[in-house]
Amino acid sequence: MTQHTAIITGAGGAIAGHIVKAFTRAGWKLGLVAYNEAEKTRLERDHDGMLTVQIDLVDESKAREGMAELQKRLGHVDALLNIAGGFDMSGATETSSQQLEAQLDINFRTAFNATRAVLPGMLEAGKGFVLGVGADAALDGGASKGPYAAAKAALIAWLKSVHAEVASKGVNVAVMYPMGAVDTIGNREAMPDVDPASWIDPEELAATALHLATRSPRGRMLEAKVFPPAA
Repeated sequence: MTQHTAIITGAGGAIAGHIVKAFTRAGWKLGLVAYNEAEKTRLERDHDGMLTVQIDLVDESKAREGMAELQKRLGHVDALLNIAGGFDMSGATETSSQQLEAQLDINFRTAFNATRAVLPGMLEAGKGFVLGVGADAALDGGASKGPYAAAKAALIAWLKSVHAEVASKGVNVAVMYPMGAVDTIGNREAMPDVDPASWIDPEELAATALHLATRSPRGRMLEAKVFPPAA
């Protein structure tokens, strides 16, 4: 059997690290996308022998060229996991246009460019899977989360639109929603007074991503909301 392959963007992030481990344990061959050379070096150290590249996914031409080379080296791509993302908080009257653009870059344009780069190959093969990571704020808003919520909402709407185009051609597109804070080192440092046991376990997000990526055409899942423990 041909080994399943996946490209993971934002591979150096806290959540992506768990996703890399989950897919590796399941026997997938992975291509990891780092956003800069320092992250690429760290990924190569942490995942010895795994295919790792640095691609500026915000730049359309660099994203197209880099993803094309990565696809060539992998041989084929069964899944694209758009995990690259970032968070920002700012009040409605204090938010700058630069902050909005930065959130659109990291949360929307990275997935927009990466998906457009791999989608033609999936459509030609008549199969494939694309994942995006949404957010609870994108569904209901959130105080001082305007740029972040707007960027995630744009991502969700775009991916759902893509799915409406490609589902009948064998490509499934799904969105995973962490419905609360995730237990990461960054969140522990930012919120030292909060019990991390009340947050979402990133391993559960990784398990959900793998579950979504491995559904058959007769049991497709388009969305999955992952919640923290009940209060």
